[in-house]
Amino acid sequence: MTTSTLRTVVTYVAAAWLILAVVAAAWFGVGWVRAGFFTDAPRAAARDSALDAARQAALNLTSMNPDDIEGSMKLMESSMTGQMLGEFNQNHDRIKQTAEQAKTRLGSQVLGASLTTLDSERDKASAIVVVKQTQTAPNTPVQSFRATWTLDMTKVGGTWKADQANSLGQLVPLDNTGPSSSQPGQQQPGQPQPGPSAGTPAPSAAPAPQGPPGS
Repeated sequence: MTTSTLRTVVTYVAAAWLILAVVAAAWFGVGWVRAGFFTDAPRAAARDSALDAARQAALNLTSMNPDDIEGSMKLMESSMTGQMLGEFNQNHDRIKQTAEQAKTRLGSQVLGASLTTLDSERDKASAIVVVKQTQTAPNTPVQSFRATWTLDMTKVGGTWKADQANSLGQLVPLDNTGPSSSQPGQQQPGQPQPGPSAGTPAPSAAPAPQGPPGS
């Protein structure tokens, strides 16, 4: 085999390997794109939306505006589904009556939240949410607590909602040095977002009866 012929064969082999490399790169590149757009991206979107909904549900279920009890209860209801929603509706009148009698304002602020499980194919997720709950009642000093909630979330009609909520551990008292809400000129803290749910063991005289937690 002459040098010229050998050079030609090597060139052909190199060209063939180059073509194979390009084809392989294109194939694996498409695989990465496919994984990114059809697997990873939808899962990431489901994770973000489920976590956002869990945060909002925790706020809605642990807040109550005594000046608009019905509105607060509608916000609670908007974050519920399944058995939790059914029990909330069954106890609607009792919860409303308790809130009217207590005249207590409950507000919440999310301190931290994380998903613990996610099954995007079955539209199920679980989250843990830590909130600061503030309670303001007539003739009572303002009280604040740290509470940890676990929420089981289900996607219903494109929206994540809580079908179960439970308080994890005990309420932890925070710096409760606020003045009584009955003092003249004392400004009531604004309602951060919605209110306590059908089974929220509220910080003290909270207008939420015992039962399946919703706050």
